[in-house]
Amino acid sequence: MRTRQNQGQRGSTMIEFVLVSSMFMVPLLLGIFTFGFAVLRSTQVVQFTRDGGHMYSRGVDFAAQGNQNLLASQLGQGLNIVANSANVTGGTTGYGVTVFSTMTKIGAGTCSCTNAGHIVVMNRIVVGNKTKFTTQYGSPAAITSTGDVTNYPNDTSARADNFSNLLTMNDGDIAYLTESYFSDPDLAVPGFYTGVNHYEYAIF
Repeated sequence: MRTRQNQGQRGSTMIEFVLVSSMFMVPLLLGIFTFGFAVLRSTQVVQFTRDGGHMYSRGVDFAAQGNQNLLASQLGQGLNIVANSANVTGGTTGYGVTVFSTMTKIGAGTCSCTNAGHIVVMNRIVVGNKTKFTTQYGSPAAITSTGDVTNYPNDTSARADNFSNLLTMNDGDIAYLTESYFSDPDLAVPGFYTGVNHYEYAIF
């Protein structure tokens, strides 16, 4: 026969178990959900980069405001990438940025230009928050309103020889590089998770 004292002890033990286990279970559950959403976000960035890069390589002009809006509102839905205000150099708002680049290798014997024998950027369009990320593949000094690099055969700042680490290019080859960088502060949990950054690239 159970006494009231035994029943009370059992009830206290249950309450203590629930309180102690909740200290471990709540952070664990938060971590599982947050990590799960981060994985989904990363997968979305991969798909976004591939789709945007495929469109760019097929001739879609992302210098046009309408196409930037399409990229941000349709392909980038949920990523919080903001289209530019009718420019190709990027804005300063939103959680992400995409950098479109057209590369070519100028043959050493094809011209007497300064960049002969080098990989250079022919076209560069930045859509989104340019303060989030800067590509390491060339930094052309002069770009037109359509993203074309002014005088790329002689502009040494257009050189992107380190692109050969991603793709081996022969003289005259053209490659389309799309890079995306996104942060996810909306998934941050104060004291547990500060969010992560997602970088992805695609070459066509």
